[in-house]
Amino acid sequence: MKSLRMRLLQANLVLVILTMVIFVITTMVITPRVHDHMMADERRRGGPNSMILDGTIVIEGRNAKGETVIAVPDTLLRAELLYRNAVWRSIWISMALAMALSLVTSFTLAKVLAAPLQQLAHASRRIASGNFTPIQISEGAKEVHELASQFNHMAKALKDAEQRRAALIGDVAHELRTPLTSIQGYAEGILDGVMNPDERNITIIRDEANRMHRLVDDLQSLSRAEAGTLTLYRAPADLHEIVRRTTELLEGVALERQVTFVITHEHATEPVVCDADRIRQVLINLLTNAIRVSQPNGQIDITIGHDANTVWCRVRDFGEGIDAQHLPHIFERFYRVDPSRTRATGGAGVGLTIARAIIEAHGGTLTAQSDGLGTGATFVMTLPRTNLA
Repeated sequence: MKSLRMRLLQANLVLVILTMVIFVITTMVITPRVHDHMMADERRRGGPNSMILDGTIVIEGRNAKGETVIAVPDTLLRAELLYRNAVWRSIWISMALAMALSLVTSFTLAKVLAAPLQQLAHASRRIASGNFTPIQISEGAKEVHELASQFNHMAKALKDAEQRRAALIGDVAHELRTPLTSIQGYAEGILDGVMNPDERNITIIRDEANRMHRLVDDLQSLSRAEAGTLTLYRAPADLHEIVRRTTELLEGVALERQVTFVITHEHATEPVVCDADRIRQVLINLLTNAIRVSQPNGQIDITIGHDANTVWCRVRDFGEGIDAQHLPHIFERFYRVDPSRTRATGGAGVGLTIARAIIEAHGGTLTAQSDGLGTGATFVMTLPRTNLA
């Protein structure tokens, strides 16, 4: 497939050659005809006794003695002027013909080259109206096909974003409906006298309101994360210390589930420049999920180290594991491996989405690995070594 630059070069070359050929041919054909026409006019002006000899007009007459003579009126000068005039006329006629044909050819080539771009313009208007059908271009230069490919990629991304937006509205409505229904039911029961406004019922209403508050906070964090507007307060820190403080914070929950943290340090320290609170938020999410899926008397391995390019923390549990069909989707918002879980038992499904966005805002990565159900799961958080103090 030829590139657009090569096509334009060929088109310009064709125009130049075509113009030259038309000009030369028309000049060669027209010049003799124009010259003969001008010679005939000159002969008519010379009178009935004029004639053309070897391309020169001569006039036959008699002198005072009655002798026949042939006069050559400025022979060379007049012949030169006639031929020069004939050439100039031929040039102007040839130029007009060549220009006319070149313009026709230029418009034709421009139309051929612009046709795929017009298709793209039409497709952009179609996408703006909500139709994300991919564009198919069978002709055009290599660059045009590459542009069409990127255009289709953009259309797919917009379609996915629109689907995610619609799903987000549905998921938020679903998440809010449960606590709102509970609050409404208890409030109406108390107002109707069916339920007593005792501590138990008021506590349930408060807990449901707190659930809604946490969901709104999660959605706000998710919105900032996906918009890339998370505020980071970077400062030198030690990843060992961040992990230690996080495990101490979750120690009570781990003891309740009879789960043990096993921490391994591959190096004495792991200094890193980061927002320690945000990194702790990520670790809390990873460790809370690991505790939730671990069996009683189980353990969670936490390994901290670095390599040539990254500082990393690996969290491994030996619990339920993740099926291969779910693994590519666990970082998607509102995605739950087990859809039957409620927010109270399985979260809203935005924690890992927020966690990955936080790590990516630091220039790092958050990945998940699992060999299948019953084999546990491993989450690896990495930060670039360029952040090292």
